[in-house]
Amino acid sequence: MKTFLNTAKILLVLSIICIQKASAQNSYFFPKATSLDTKIPTPEQFLGYPIGTYFTRHEQVVAYFRQLEKVSDRVHVESLGKTYEQREQIIVTITAPSNYAKLEQIRQEHLNQVDPSKPVLGSNAPVIINLGYGVHGNETSSTETSLLTGYYLAASNDAETLKWLSASVIFIDPSLNPDGRDRAANWHNAYHSFPAVGDPLDKEHQEAWPNGRTNHYFTDLNRDWLNLVQVESRNRLAFFHKWYPNVQIDFHEQGTNATYYFEPTPKSHESPIIPQFLYEYQVILAKYHAKALDDIGSFYFTKENYDNLSPIYGSTYPKFFGSVAATFEQASSRGILQESSNGPLTFAFTIRNHLATSFSTIKGAVEEKTGLFKVQKDFFKYALAQGQKNPAKGFVFGDKNDVNLTQKFLGLLLAHHVEVFEVQDNLSQEGKTFEKGKSYIVPSAQPNFLIVHSIFEENTLKDSIFYDNTGWSIIHAYGLKYAKLNGTFSKGAAVKSIIPETGKVSGERSGYAYLINSSDYNFTKALYQLQLKNVLVKTAFKSFVANTASGKKAYLPGSLVIPVIGQNVSADSLYAALNSVAKATNIDITAVASGFSAEGIDLGSSNIKAVRKPEVVLAFGQGVTASEAGQVWFLLNQQLNLPVTKLDLQSFARAPLNRYNVLVLPGGNYSAWDKATVDKIKNWVAEGGTLITFQTATAWAVQQEIVKEKLAETDAFFRRGELPAVTATTATKAIDETKKEPKLNGAENAAKPTKPLAERLDYQRQEDVEGSKRINGAIFQSDLDITHPIAFGVTSRKLFINKNGPTLLLPSSNKYATVAQYTSKPFINGYSSKSNIAKVAGSAAIIATGSGSGEVILFADDPTYRGYWLGTGRLFLNAIFFGNLLNGGYR
Repeated sequence: MKTFLNTAKILLVLSIICIQKASAQNSYFFPKATSLDTKIPTPEQFLGYPIGTYFTRHEQVVAYFRQLEKVSDRVHVESLGKTYEQREQIIVTITAPSNYAKLEQIRQEHLNQVDPSKPVLGSNAPVIINLGYGVHGNETSSTETSLLTGYYLAASNDAETLKWLSASVIFIDPSLNPDGRDRAANWHNAYHSFPAVGDPLDKEHQEAWPNGRTNHYFTDLNRDWLNLVQVESRNRLAFFHKWYPNVQIDFHEQGTNATYYFEPTPKSHESPIIPQFLYEYQVILAKYHAKALDDIGSFYFTKENYDNLSPIYGSTYPKFFGSVAATFEQASSRGILQESSNGPLTFAFTIRNHLATSFSTIKGAVEEKTGLFKVQKDFFKYALAQGQKNPAKGFVFGDKNDVNLTQKFLGLLLAHHVEVFEVQDNLSQEGKTFEKGKSYIVPSAQPNFLIVHSIFEENTLKDSIFYDNTGWSIIHAYGLKYAKLNGTFSKGAAVKSIIPETGKVSGERSGYAYLINSSDYNFTKALYQLQLKNVLVKTAFKSFVANTASGKKAYLPGSLVIPVIGQNVSADSLYAALNSVAKATNIDITAVASGFSAEGIDLGSSNIKAVRKPEVVLAFGQGVTASEAGQVWFLLNQQLNLPVTKLDLQSFARAPLNRYNVLVLPGGNYSAWDKATVDKIKNWVAEGGTLITFQTATAWAVQQEIVKEKLAETDAFFRRGELPAVTATTATKAIDETKKEPKLNGAENAAKPTKPLAERLDYQRQEDVEGSKRINGAIFQSDLDITHPIAFGVTSRKLFINKNGPTLLLPSSNKYATVAQYTSKPFINGYSSKSNIAKVAGSAAIIATGSGSGEVILFADDPTYRGYWLGTGRLFLNAIFFGNLLNGGYR
């Protein structure tokens, strides 16, 4: 009977959807509209179907806004750039024609908000609003909402709408993730039934790997605002810094059985460095959202769940520049219709809720704009004051031997509009030397200090239930030489843009050899580009000092030696290839006339070995962690220009693995592989292949006895999400005061149990207690063996690692195989419980171990984390190129 009633409800909903016409849609989405210009086409008229009955592809979204631009003087479309799949990113500006006529003047006046010395904007200035839809491509209601929002603002002649247009400049980013959007739209449209099927198990609601959440390279763009790894993020951020909106909203979706969420978030999830008055203003705007949803009878919740502390997010990054920014989360239908605990959930209903809060955002921003102007001005005053009293008065960074990494980090700072200055004179700090012309200073005393803090400073968080990365300082991720300046310092000229240096071949054309130092981040890039040109390249396993035309020059282990004799190309072709690669990779190549070194090994030493060209295959598809697979794909494509083969797990059984010499297994679940496939991989390694594993794939490789290393964790710990101490083969659970047996008196003593009582805690504590067992993207420090080939080019033994999983390795029984080991006091940044810190301490972070004629490089963590963890990413690249050269070492 219950099933019959549910079916009846669903059929009733479907019948309503099917009979909707343009006027019916308007009354559903715009119940209070009284004056809509009929010359402005509705989305339904333009697309040919009612909003909420199909999923609109990105090119249709762009086309509709360009049509609005043609027919309305309120709407203007600006191109920001293109995605990796060549979809256009656009921003739609909607405002009164009188505002648009002086838009640049408005922008310049608004930018004065950043300068604490200039007065706050007056009440006649328009408020700046940015509505961002669909950063997660399969959170599909938001992009559909953008079409209706744009239509209404173009067509409505209601007095309130005209007031909004006059008092604000509204930006609409209709699809922050165009590639992911189309992946999701194509899926849902392909499996759309007529009539729609509400069963959650229907294929329409069950997107296949990797689903549409992420961009082309499977990157979560909502975690890329600070990192700026992906092109979509860089394009979008450039626009953000042209305006610094007063209000910015990020429209999302959540689980189907939820309702609607808007900020404020829990105080425990707020950033410790963002001023409280900025968070408090969320409460003022929240009343507008509450009323809008109350008016249409939609349930909602606030002050729960969502992180609101890190500048990696699209709803939090703007807060670091004085915007009252927020996340809106709508329960997702993940299709046209889906059953939920709140009844049948239609796509149209999810769109209507986001539309209601889009309008409440505009209404609230217009009504409260004077307060918003003051909040933003007070924010930059606060930020400057915090910078002035910060213990570190500034930060210096740069490495003369790693120009490309220095320039990359400098470019990131400039993209965030951080004030950067040249080092005026050579500077020594914390035992490190920073040279003029190769190093830069970032003062703390600047209006953008909160972003400076986020990039350079460590933070320790006390909460235990953050659901994402808690350690995000970029300087640790890059592994670039830097120091804090705790006293006064001099600074040189302000740096406004990067003037990239051009790599070159130094010295006369050689008839003997050419050298490339391994100290620069791009040295493996140069190596692969030379291999593509069929150039024989060797690598030095020990350091040496070469005699060059400009004097003696030191070369680190891993430095490349390119002999002239023995090449498959002529000396002239070799010289031309070297010049081409030097310019393309911004690497300096030095000619030498003799193999006799001033110090260290000579160029004919057996410690200089030929490097084979890597042929890489990457595990892909269902079971593999999509984000990690995407990161490897991105790094090999974008950094090396290497065409990695992406092979689905089910294809390994029949694939000819002998055509590859490097196999990368990102984290994931490899239980689908049968014994024959596992044996096939074992044999491939034994015959000379290089296997590289991350996180849970590392645990899998150990459990399958592909290597003889040992895990610290047990199955029981895996299930509970805890981490065991690495000093014991079996785990013991500490008993604190809350777990001790109660004291019993009198007759009760006779019944005293012989075994400890089971632990008992209050129900409401479970989120905090269980959350504290996770390691969620905290930064830990390890000791790196910089003589090991996996560490070629690295000069500091201090290696920072982002740890966001439970895999722990015991140090190898082979005393030479543990490449990196966590220190005794490893915790640096973010959140981790004391017990987990103790368990990580002393465990192995990276092990390189032999198997037959091959090598297995085990990363306990993800070295390519979110594409910006370059310090460990370069070790992964070293593993690809030099892993096969390790088997001559001690086993």
